[in-house]
Amino acid sequence: MRTYKVLSLATVSAVALTGFLISDANAAGFYLQEQSVSGQGNAFAGQVATPRDSSIVYFNPAGMTHLKGTNTNLGVHFIAPDSDLTDTGSSVPFGSVGGSGGNPYSITPVPNLSMSHEVVEDKFWIGFAVSAPFGLGNEYNDGWFGRYDSTETELSTIDFQPSFAVKVNDKLSIGGGVNIQYADADLQSIRPIAGPAEGTSILNGDDISLGYNVGLLYEPLDGTTLGAHYRSHVHHNLEGRLFIENTANLTASAELFLPDIAQFGINQRINDQWSVQAGATWFGWNSFDNITVVSGLGNAKTDQNYQTTWAYGVGAEYMHNDKWTFRAGYQFDETPTTDEYRTTLTPDGNRHWFAAGTTYTLNDKVSFDAAATYIDVAEEEVNVTRNGSTISADTDGNVMILSLGVNYKF
Repeated sequence: MRTYKVLSLATVSAVALTGFLISDANAAGFYLQEQSVSGQGNAFAGQVATPRDSSIVYFNPAGMTHLKGTNTNLGVHFIAPDSDLTDTGSSVPFGSVGGSGGNPYSITPVPNLSMSHEVVEDKFWIGFAVSAPFGLGNEYNDGWFGRYDSTETELSTIDFQPSFAVKVNDKLSIGGGVNIQYADADLQSIRPIAGPAEGTSILNGDDISLGYNVGLLYEPLDGTTLGAHYRSHVHHNLEGRLFIENTANLTASAELFLPDIAQFGINQRINDQWSVQAGATWFGWNSFDNITVVSGLGNAKTDQNYQTTWAYGVGAEYMHNDKWTFRAGYQFDETPTTDEYRTTLTPDGNRHWFAAGTTYTLNDKVSFDAAATYIDVAEEEVNVTRNGSTISADTDGNVMILSLGVNYKF
C-alpha cells in the first residue's frame, strides 16, 4: 500500500470543527463541559449561579466574590464512551467495503485547574483557570467501512483564563477574563490513489488565538442567586503547508470558529440543608456553517450546517452535615448536527445526562469532590460521500464519566 503523508493546518481546521469530542463527547457538538467536579455532580444545573469552589472562575468569574481568601481547585474527569456505527449500505470505489469500526474511543482523562484570590477584602478578586474546553478523539479499526471519511482523529485545546471580579454592592457582582487558547489537531483517513490501491492521509497543525468572557451574579432576595455568563467565540486562523508525497508542497490556510456560549442559571436555597438549581446554555454553533480551505490548488468548500442549540439542566443539593454534601442533576443537551451533514467524525445525537456527586469536607482548608455521570446519546444516521465513497450508517452510543477533585483554601 502506498502512503500519502499530508501536513495541512487548513484541513485540520475542518477536522476540529466537524469532530466529535475527546473520547466521543460529553456535551453535544465537541464542547467539553467537564471543568468542575462539584458541578459535574448535578449535571452543571445552575452552574453560573453556584460558586461552590474556585472552578466558578471558568463558568462565571463574578462568582469569585463568594470565595474568601485564596482558593484552589484541581479535578480530573475520566471519560469512557461507547459508540457503535452499523453499516446500512456503504460503498467504496473498489475492493471490499470493509468491516466494523469497533468502538473508536478509549478512556480519556480531562483535567481542570483553577484558583481565586481576594485582593481587596470584600471588594476585588483575581483568578485563573486552565481548561480543555473543546476536543475530539477517535481511532477506528483498520479497513472499516467508513475509512474514506476518517480512521483516526484528535483535537486538543488548552485554554488559559486570567480573570477578575468586583463586588459592586451586597446584591451585584461582575467579573470577566481573557481566554488565551491553544489548539492542536491531527487527522488520518484513507484515499483512493493510482490504480486499485488505497493510501493514508495524515494531517496535523496548531494555533494560538484569543477570546474573552464576562459574567454577573445577582442576589435579589436572601437565598436566591441569579447568574449569567457569556463566552466569546475563538477565531483560530490555521496556517501551514500541504504536503502530498511526490506531488505537492503548498502553503494552505483556513479559519476555525469555535462557538460563543451564553449561560443563565439560578440557585435557590430552600432551607439550611436543601437548595435547588436550574439553568440553560445557548451554543452559537451556527458560526460553523462551512469550511473553506485555501491553497495553491484553489479553494475547497465543505458545508457543515451546524445549528444553534440549547442545553437545559435541573439539580438539587443536600447538606447532610458539616462533613458531607450530596447532589444530583439531569441535563438535556441538543446536538448541533443535522441528518444531511452528520459524519463519522460527528456521530452525534441529542444527549440525556444523569449525574450524582458528593463533597467531603476534611477540615477548614481541604475538601474532596466526587461525581459519576451517565449520558445516553440518541440514535441517529450518517449519510455522506467522501473521496468517491458513500458512508451510510446507524449510530448509537453512551458515555460514562467518573470525576475526582480536591479543593484547598489558604
